[in-house]
Parts: sequence; structure tokens; C-alpha cells
Amino acid sequence: MKTAANGFGKSVMDPSRREGWWNRRIVLMVYVALELVTVHSPAVLGTLELQLDEEQPAGTIVGDISAGLPPGITASLYFISDHEGTGVGSDLDIDESTGIIKTAKVLDRELRDRYNFIAVTMTGVTVEQTRRGSNEFLYLDLVVNAILDREKRSTYTLSLEAFDGGSPKRTDQMTLDITVQDINDNAPVFNQSRYHAIISENLQPGSNILQVFATDADEGDNGMVLYEINRRQSDPERYFVIDSRTGIITLNKPLDFEMRRVHELVVQAQDNATQPEVTNAFVTIHVRDYNDNQPTMTIIFLSEDGSPRVSEGAQPGQYVARISVTDPDYGEYANVNVSLEGGDGKFALTTKDSIIYLICVDQILDREERDAYELRVMATDSGTPPLRAESSFVIQVIDINDNPPLFDRPVYRQVIPEVVFPGSFVLQVTARDKDHGPNGDINYSILQDKGAYSNWFSIESVTGIITTLSQLDYEKNPNPSITVVATDGGKPPLSSTAVVDIVLQDINDNEPVFERNFYNVSIKENTDPGTCILEVSRVTQAG
Repeated sequence: MKTAANGFGKSVMDPSRREGWWNRRIVLMVYVALELVTVHSPAVLGTLELQLDEEQPAGTIVGDISAGLPPGITASLYFISDHEGTGVGSDLDIDESTGIIKTAKVLDRELRDRYNFIAVTMTGVTVEQTRRGSNEFLYLDLVVNAILDREKRSTYTLSLEAFDGGSPKRTDQMTLDITVQDINDNAPVFNQSRYHAIISENLQPGSNILQVFATDADEGDNGMVLYEINRRQSDPERYFVIDSRTGIITLNKPLDFEMRRVHELVVQAQDNATQPEVTNAFVTIHVRDYNDNQPTMTIIFLSEDGSPRVSEGAQPGQYVARISVTDPDYGEYANVNVSLEGGDGKFALTTKDSIIYLICVDQILDREERDAYELRVMATDSGTPPLRAESSFVIQVIDINDNPPLFDRPVYRQVIPEVVFPGSFVLQVTARDKDHGPNGDINYSILQDKGAYSNWFSIESVTGIITTLSQLDYEKNPNPSITVVATDGGKPPLSSTAVVDIVLQDINDNEPVFERNFYNVSIKENTDPGTCILEVSRVTQAG
């Protein structure tokens, strides 16, 4: 390919060869405008003539626009001006940054043998009287040679003047109003980069929380701002929703301060363009506690088996139970007051840190007086209205062996015949013990005293029934007396005694017996009649 550049120079060719050569060549004329040209001064143009064989594949390099610039002139950006129907936009691929021209498809000389367009550098707006139609009308090209910004200036008014070359010249003028159409070159801008709100955890779903606001300097759909919450980065549980048009953030479902106290939202504003611009803002929502949780209590009883019980021998100040109190609420609602009711003053509540409370014995206990006390512990927080937790339980008073068995009477008396068979019933003694369980179980026994003939009798250890153990003998002891012992099952055991007096009834169970088997008496012959000459005696046994 041959290139003619730097002005309007053309290459010279042999006429005989020129016809066939042109039959295969496509001519591309490029006019390179360097600065603002008005009708009062001729255009400063560089002309570049490029030629290319037809039927070359798409992407074939045709030339470089910068070759048409005057010496010493460079350009980093070109604005391409062509008209509909010229084929430039559809058949050629022009890089506006480098100025390289390539074919966009396979060109056919029979369909089009010439392409014309103007390339304008970054020097201003250029108007050229560039071509004249068959009807002798002069067509003008208005070229942008600086960056436009609709947001700074959306309209321009140009005054155009046309004049001929006569003398005097004849002129005509026209006013051209130019409206710059918007492109989506501005992203939405929030009125603040971070938003804050404080709400109560009892706020009802559907309540409005705050409104974000963003503006977009573009117009139409390019400037229409739509809002949404970025769920990938925040609030996947959808506690909050946002109105896409107004930017109002609304509570979507109930909050729980105890689960989360702060919610961070990423709100994005995007315009409604085909390729939208997006801007993010951050919303911090603090949840204020509401008294929606009642206190909780954990009670641990300090007995050996962990049951609610205390020994009746416990001294004042001895601990009975440990109570820990918590409240899931925060701040003032977590202040819990604990009180104790019941127990008839026998128990008291104490604490050192208002978290751990202890129930202790406050007065001496007596199981025989009362063996159980119903207590109620109440924990009340400081909310309005206050919430309360309570627990009721019964403290069992456990027996200790502090009471001995007591007989119904201190002395028992019974009359029986002296002749009864061994094992015969004599009487039954009864003792009672106020203690409980083994401490109140009673066993009976006879205190052994040989001189009292206690071995004549026996007693059944459980029932207290006294029976004869051997033959009784009135003549040996008409009033035998025994001591009965009642002993409980405590450790150590306690006991008491009672006396049983027994009166034996005599029966005729013995013959008379003389003191001697032989008596010898002497008497005078003159002894008067009636005189006692011998006195004999006999031993008479009772019965």
C-alpha cells in the first residue's frame, strides 16, 4: 500500500498501469483537524490518503491517523466524525487512542471504493465546510474536541455564519442550540457514609427505623436511585428490609437483645442504567434492652443427698441451701432483688454479691415440735413492670436422738397367784419416744438383780410383755420387784426405767412341821391339875 501524507500530495504513476491498479484499490481519505476552525479562518487540516487492496481479511491494518499530522504534532486521542451511510462505522475498526485503522470486515471495491471521515484531536470543537453535495448544498460537520460534562453544562448555543467568496461577501447566520445527552458517568452519592440508629428490642415488626438518602447527578434512568441491603455482606437473617425507592429501613422480624446487640447493614444505592453504578453506605443499628426476660434461679440444697432437709441439731448460721440468680437482660433490668418468705422465722437469707444467696438456720429447730417448713424464694428484677421468678419448696427437719423413751408410769403394780406356769402373762409395760426412725425405736429389757428375784420373770423386747420365767414362791418373796429398761435405737442410745411391783397371792401348798421330832418332860406327882407341863411349837409355812 502506498500512502500520501503531509498535505494534499499524491503519488505519480504510469498512466498505462494506473487503470488496472485502481480497479483493485480502495481509497481512504482522512482529514485530521488540529484546532478550532470557524468560517473566518481556513481550517488547519492534515490530509492522509490511504489505499488498500480489496478482499483483504478483517483486521488488516490500513494505516495510522497520526501519519497525517504536521511534523512535531502528536495526539493521544482522536474523535472520529463520519456520517450515516459512509460505511466508516461499519466497515472500519478505528482505535481512537492510538489512531490505528483496521478493516472490520472483508471490503469489496464494487460495493464501495472510497471512505472519508474526519479525525479531530483534543484541541477544540471544529466546524469544517468539508464536502459539497450534488445539489450544491454545503454540508458542515460539528466535531467535539473537548470532554463534555452534562452535569456541569447541559446546553450550548452556537452562532454559525456562512459567507461566500464574493466582494462584497454575502453572509448568513444561524443559531444552533446543542443539548448534551446524559450518559451514566456518575455513581449515586449518599448524604452520609455511615448511619446510626438506636431501637428497643420490643419494637414491632413493620416499624420504620431510619431513611438513607443518595443522589445521582445523572438524569432519567441514569439518575434514578434504587436501594437494597447487600445480603451477602450483612443481615442474611433478614431482620431488616429497605424500600427500594424511598430508602426507608423497616424492621422485618422481632429482635432479641440477648442474642445480638448491634446489627451492621451494608446498604447499596445503584442507578437504573443498563450498566448501573453502585455505591455503599453502612448502617449501624444498636438494640436497646427491654425487660423481656424474667430472672432465673438455681437452688442447690446442701444436705448430704442434695434433698431439701436439715438436721434439727443445726445451729443458727448453718447453711441449708445455695441460690444463684441470673437475669439475661442487661443494665438496670439485670438488678435482681431476692427475698425469702415462710419458715416462721426459723430461716434467713444472706448474700455478699447479690448473685449468690444462702439460706441459713436462724433459730434452734425442734423436729418434735415441727418437722417441716415451707419456704418460698422470690427474685424480682428492676424493670417496669418488674418480672419475677419464684420457687417454693419444703425443708424437712431431720431427727436427732435428743429424746429418751418415757414409760407411761414410773411404777407398775400387778397381783398374781404364786402358783402359775412358767410363761404366764404378768403385765405389759409401754414406753414412748418422741424421736423418729431408729431414734424412736424402743427395746425393752429387765435389769438383772439377784436379790430382787428378777430371774423369775422375762420381757419381750419389742412389745414390753412381761411373763413368768420360772416357778414363783410366795414363801421366798411375797413381793418381788423388777426394774424394766426401755432403750431407743439412737447412736448413742438413750434409755429410761420403770419399776414393776408384783404381789404374790399365797396358796396352801405346805404341811405343818414340829420344831423337834422328840420331846422329853418330867413332872412332879403333886402337880396340880391344869398345870402346863410342855409347850410344843410347829413351823407353819405359808400356804
